[in-house]
Amino acid sequence: MISVDLHLHTCHSHDCATPVERVIGGARRANLDCVAITDHNTIEGALQLRASGELRVIVGEEIGTSEGELIGLFLIEPVPKGLSPLETIARIKEQGGLVCIPHPFGRKRVSANLELGAWRDGRFVPSRDVVRANRILNEDVLSRVDLIEAVNSRTFFRNSWTAASRLAEACGLSVTAGSDAHTVREIGRSRVEMPDFTDAESFLKAIADARPFGVRSSLLIHFASMYARVVRDKC
Repeated sequence: MISVDLHLHTCHSHDCATPVERVIGGARRANLDCVAITDHNTIEGALQLRASGELRVIVGEEIGTSEGELIGLFLIEPVPKGLSPLETIARIKEQGGLVCIPHPFGRKRVSANLELGAWRDGRFVPSRDVVRANRILNEDVLSRVDLIEAVNSRTFFRNSWTAASRLAEACGLSVTAGSDAHTVREIGRSRVEMPDFTDAESFLKAIADARPFGVRSSLLIHFASMYARVVRDKC
């Protein structure tokens, strides 16, 4: 089994001041075997870290769509922001990547027993409450994605983890976990323990047997992102 943080950022994100080289030390201190670098709307940080050869890296991107955010994993080229969710998914799939919905319930307070929806005519139809919580959680998107992030250290409420896990199970999707680290000390706070993999296809099979776990970061950590927006230098 290997330990993987599937959601973290570098200074190539607008709200993060962590130099790429400092991710290496942070990942080693957290005893991670692999990380997915998922900077906002760019893969430059992931490519730079992978090229260093110092750490095993999944090239990812947290992409701002017209309806919310999606994560692409195992990318070859960046996907532009501002596209519709379905166009974004198509761009990821065209390059053999995988699509994950990050922090599906965001920082909203949701009930752990939230009514999720039901299967109809071979597709999962989410409830109005689910779509109201996040517009990207609609029937068309849920039928096309590969993964749902169930554990994210930067979400405020533990119930959102439970609701995300339940939604993934209801849709028949595997779950991921990531620290969503924007500072070095957050790296590895959430992760999956999973069988090893070599590419996107074997990853998707291996993640089905993963054990996601994590701890929530302090609410104060969000001030670091606010500060980074103002003072960070370009990488």
